[in-house]
Amino acid sequence: MENTLIFEVLESQYKAALTMLRNALEKVPAEHWNSKEYNKPTWQLAFHTLYGTKMYLSPSPETFVLWENAIRGAESLSGVNEWEHPEEGVIVEGTHTPSELIAFIDDIVANLHQNISALPIQEPSGFEWYPVTRLELHLTNIRHIQHHTAQIIERLKAKNIHGFAWLIDGNAAVEW
Repeated sequence: MENTLIFEVLESQYKAALTMLRNALEKVPAEHWNSKEYNKPTWQLAFHTLYGTKMYLSPSPETFVLWENAIRGAESLSGVNEWEHPEEGVIVEGTHTPSELIAFIDDIVANLHQNISALPIQEPSGFEWYPVTRLELHLTNIRHIQHHTAQIIERLKAKNIHGFAWLIDGNAAVEW
């Protein structure tokens, strides 16, 4: 399979996953955005997802450029991942708004093509804690987006909010 086709498919699947996340975030009622009902509020779950997405689209942790509006420490949900070790005593101060996180999604999408095609997919991931190829890291990154998007959707469904589309390729959708 030609790398160009692989890059096109990866970009399409990233866009589909990020659009599904965006669509879910747009349905979160204001009273549930920063709710203490769950271990971490919905906004922080979404921010964690986007932070990880942007980081793993970078060549390495050393070259990762933090999103300019990031709230310090909000990327950590549990501190169990290599990149989720906040400095001791970091207290998350503030809340990202829906429009801020949607702007973060737009920023990631705007740079997808460049970030995906910049690195050879058969080379190592660039992250020592992921001893896989760059291609496998992309697939893992997309699965990470879908995992947390599904969590947000399940939270919304529990509040009787429905109407989520499964995007096949960024364009075609199936309602579920």
